[in-house]
Amino acid sequence: MFLIFDAQVFSVTPTKFVGNNLTKTNHQIDSSDITVISPSKEKETKLFSDSKLKYQKNIAAQEGMLQRFLAWLAEKLFGNAGYDNVLTARKIIIWTISIGAMIFLIWLLSKSEMVSLIKPKPKATSFNFIDVVEDLNKINFEQKIKAALKEEDYRMATRWTYLKILFLLDKNKLIEFASYKTNIDYKYELKNKKHQADFVRLSYIYEFIWYGKFVVSSKDYSERENEFINFEKELGV
Repeated sequence: MFLIFDAQVFSVTPTKFVGNNLTKTNHQIDSSDITVISPSKEKETKLFSDSKLKYQKNIAAQEGMLQRFLAWLAEKLFGNAGYDNVLTARKIIIWTISIGAMIFLIWLLSKSEMVSLIKPKPKATSFNFIDVVEDLNKINFEQKIKAALKEEDYRMATRWTYLKILFLLDKNKLIEFASYKTNIDYKYELKNKKHQADFVRLSYIYEFIWYGKFVVSSKDYSERENEFINFEKELGV
């Protein structure tokens, strides 16, 4: 055990037990002088004034373009650009972008063939042509109509005449033909009110003849054929 007093070291003789006897142990006294060295004030000042040793830098925060836009939007929406208002403006932008992206994705899918994977296969109805598997551009409608008339199948002749009208409307980009669409779909695709009214009339004739529970005569077909011909002239084809 050592105690230091005035730069001198004194030893204290400790005692210990050996068996049942108390004995003393002897230690050497270190009387060496201790010298304390302190740097000069000039060196201390020079050292701490060295710019290379100054690691702390105060850098002013600069707002980016996004932060400025959010502050501007918050100002317009809420009257001030407080922290809560800026946070709300950020959420509005995120939700707007997310909803817009979702709508755009749905629109893309509706225009692609992938829509057939999620859209149920349409059933044949009064006004669609699911059973027509031929490419309309490759169909000779005049030949189909003449063949039906030759066999006195006026119902089939009417159907081919009506399908020809749909082909002409599609060709002139007045509608977009699709086999699963109905007359209601095409009606709202037509922008011209006169075309729309005449098309509704022809659709009624087609349904009346194709699904009517009666025999269609040559006279019945001829009377209604003129309305189809007049509509073709109206389209300028």
